[in-house]
Amino acid sequence: MAQPWNAELFGCLEDIPTCLLGWCCPCYLFGSNAEQIDGSNKFGMCIGYACLSGCYLCCLLHKPQREKLRADYSLVEKPSDFLATCCCSGCANCQEAREMQFRAVQSGMPIPVESQPN
Repeated sequence: MAQPWNAELFGCLEDIPTCLLGWCCPCYLFGSNAEQIDGSNKFGMCIGYACLSGCYLCCLLHKPQREKLRADYSLVEKPSDFLATCCCSGCANCQEAREMQFRAVQSGMPIPVESQPN
């Protein structure tokens, strides 16, 4: 059963350091998030995000990462992953980082996958 996010999409100001990182260096925050979500190479994802951001295609990298995060935590898709990553990528980036912080995922540490009851 899907559960709500602990962090709101537009709640960036609830965590000023993450907000500043997400808006001043979004590619680095995305790379850090991706490393925690699925063990991706932080710097490779950072470079990919930076390159695709110039032509507004960063959602090609961001959407699958967001989907994986939601699946791991059984989070509701609200708003859609497509809209969040294509229209509000910066806010989505910060929301994902805050969600992992709320769940005590340390930087560089993969997300513990919760077992689903049979």
